[in-house]
Amino acid sequence: MNKKIEEVFDLPPMENEANSQYPTDAEEQSMGLDLTKMQEQLDSDMDKYADKAMHAFQDLMDLGQNVEDRHAAAVFDTASKMMTNAITAKTAKMDKKLKMVQLQLQKAKFDAQEAKGKGGDTAIQGEAEEFEDRNTLINAVIEKMNNNDK
Repeated sequence: MNKKIEEVFDLPPMENEANSQYPTDAEEQSMGLDLTKMQEQLDSDMDKYADKAMHAFQDLMDLGQNVEDRHAAAVFDTASKMMTNAITAKTAKMDKKLKMVQLQLQKAKFDAQEAKGKGGDTAIQGEAEEFEDRNTLINAVIEKMNNNDK
């Protein structure tokens, strides 16, 4: 609820109730530890699953080469499914890690915007040059390339 509505209807401030749905810093840290343990456990489980599927694939491929041709198709089909399972497990693990990185980047962006909104110093240290037009920029790039070659 915003302040204007509170003033118009003469309501008490809702800040405590609105913020109670969000975890406090201590709760986030304890959840972070649990999430880290769960993350590591899930990673190891996915690795084990992928390894088992790869071993089953290899065993089935060896078996398919040693059976009659009429039975080999079913064995090779099952081996293919095992390979698919292994690839799916590895892909799920990587997708999960990419999602975590994406969420961390979004959080960093949000924190930077929040700090900027509060008047915080968000300057990034580094080299910067200002160019007036495209030709000046191209000449500067060519000059730097020539200097790096020397």
